[in-house]
Amino acid sequence: MTFQPLTIRSRILLWHGLLLACILTAFGITAHRLQWENELSRLDRGLDEPLSQLHRSLHSQNNRGVPSGPRSEPPESYSLPQDLAASFTARGVEFSIWSRTGTHLAYSTEMSDSMTMPPIDGVVPFVIQRRNRDGLREAYLITPPGECFLVATSMVNEQRSAARLGWWLLALGTGILGIGLLVDAWILRRAIRPVEDIISAAERISRGNLGTRIESSAGAELGRLTNVLNKTFASLDRAFTQQSRFSADVAHELRTPVSVLIAETQGILERERDSDEYRETISTTLRSAQRMRGLIESLLDLAQIESGADLSRSTCDLAGLSSEVLHNLQGMVETRGLRLEHKLEKASCQANAAQITQIIANLLTNAIQHNVPGGHVRIETGLSDAIAFVSIENSGHGIPATDLPHVFERFYRTDTSRNRKTGGVGLGLAICKAIADAHGAALEACSLPGGITRFTLRMAP
Repeated sequence: MTFQPLTIRSRILLWHGLLLACILTAFGITAHRLQWENELSRLDRGLDEPLSQLHRSLHSQNNRGVPSGPRSEPPESYSLPQDLAASFTARGVEFSIWSRTGTHLAYSTEMSDSMTMPPIDGVVPFVIQRRNRDGLREAYLITPPGECFLVATSMVNEQRSAARLGWWLLALGTGILGIGLLVDAWILRRAIRPVEDIISAAERISRGNLGTRIESSAGAELGRLTNVLNKTFASLDRAFTQQSRFSADVAHELRTPVSVLIAETQGILERERDSDEYRETISTTLRSAQRMRGLIESLLDLAQIESGADLSRSTCDLAGLSSEVLHNLQGMVETRGLRLEHKLEKASCQANAAQITQIIANLLTNAIQHNVPGGHVRIETGLSDAIAFVSIENSGHGIPATDLPHVFERFYRTDTSRNRKTGGVGLGLAICKAIADAHGAALEACSLPGGITRFTLRMAP
């Protein structure tokens, strides 16, 4: 048999109830104890005078007829004076007297002749001792010669009063506990309601409704939690949307070269062709295969970068890396008849040289490919406010303002036909952005008047 775990509200209510019950129990016990001590103190005060009267009475009878000084012999008998007996009876006081030899000299009607004398060992003479016995509150006094005087009164009324007080305290405590639990449950219900809203929102999100958001909650802690969860849900929504779009884009990108491969292969198998046709078909399938390989390699590079693998850093110079890339792309610049401008000043930073070189190469390749005949490409490196940067700009048609926020997204193209012509798959800038993010660097794009497009990479200090 399995038991369902208690909810947070139930656990809090249980612990609060237990704490309140402990507090009420401690209060009740303390109040009952104080009341009982007060009753005993009242009884003790009522017994002190009869005890003193009993001692004086025996002393006066024992010394009657003696000129001076106390008698040395112990008394053989004692009778309580009538006036004193009437006073004791009216006050409900019982008594017993023992001689110094332990003989029971006198006792009231409620006291037994067989009642033994209280122990006197270690008892200080003339110091009143008190005890409870058989429903009686007793006070007794030992004299230096050894006589013992004991008076007692019934505690029945006090015990009944204490019992009534106990039941009253129990009823009061139970009522307070019940009211406290009801109030606590009401407060907890209001306090937990935002948490239940969060749970409901999370359940809706788990069912696929990623657009769900939590309404802002009152209170600093829950308000912060709500904001964090809403941001998390928004990130999940964006991530799933991007993943869905990414999968669709990958399928779209692969569909064209795969279709070409299938069509060309089927065409070869349908009939025999001459060598030129075979050569052309093979060239077409090779280009399609190379395109697929480029897409796969770009995706692998992107996944590796985003996983944080191979991010060893060392001191490198953006000017030196840019100069190396310029040297490798010089032939492409000359082929396209472009004007190359460069201003390479030392710009040291801590980075993965291979990955930063890849950013510069991708940006320069884009600047060369997406240019106009007779245009220019400019690259600049240096320090700005002690931050190393590399800036690459080119002439051309610029980037529309509506496209600027999306240029670093995967498979995004501002001009599909032109990018198809140049053979890009829309991952170059996404790879650059992923590398920059992995380094904590900033990669920005802007479009300037005159069709100038500028990309700037600023390395973190």
